[in-house]
Amino acid sequence: MKFLYTHSFYKDYMTLPCRICSLSCEEIPMILSFQQQLYEGLYDKDILVTLSESEWRYLLENGFALGVFPESQPEQPAYVIGCLYPPKEENLGVDIGLSQEELTQVAHLEIAMADPDFRGWGMHSQMCAACVEILRQDNRTRFVMATVSPRNLPSLKAVEFAGLSSVLEKEKYGGKLRCIMLKKLF
Repeated sequence: MKFLYTHSFYKDYMTLPCRICSLSCEEIPMILSFQQQLYEGLYDKDILVTLSESEWRYLLENGFALGVFPESQPEQPAYVIGCLYPPKEENLGVDIGLSQEELTQVAHLEIAMADPDFRGWGMHSQMCAACVEILRQDNRTRFVMATVSPRNLPSLKAVEFAGLSSVLEKEKYGGKLRCIMLKKLF
């Protein structure tokens, strides 16, 4: 885990100081534990498609993940987001008809997970926007894409806050209805 910067989130006149860290393959056990804990607590499990250990490893080797760690619990994340330069067969650009050259310029906001105890602080919106900014600066990404369950209004609002818009609704991930979201950076 590599410390990147500190950031404070706000809710009802309260301040939550946090460390924003870049996660590595060494943190996969922590990420998987966090993911499993959150998934088990979901009422509607259709809104989150979890990643396996090998998928997290691929993401971290072909993209990046950020964790938000409140100062009050420095070892346990309150929020994790993973971004990925997708393989051709999983590239969302195919769904919207991008050319072969354009597919090489796609990055995904792949997965985001928030601890229920820390919802309402604006982490999802602000971290999606932070990831879009990182991708804007990588000299590689022209299209930022994501999938969101149309029933997951907080996630829809978060990716819209980061500038993505729904361009298509279709079944993905074994028949789960998803909005395909897109932001063109240039």
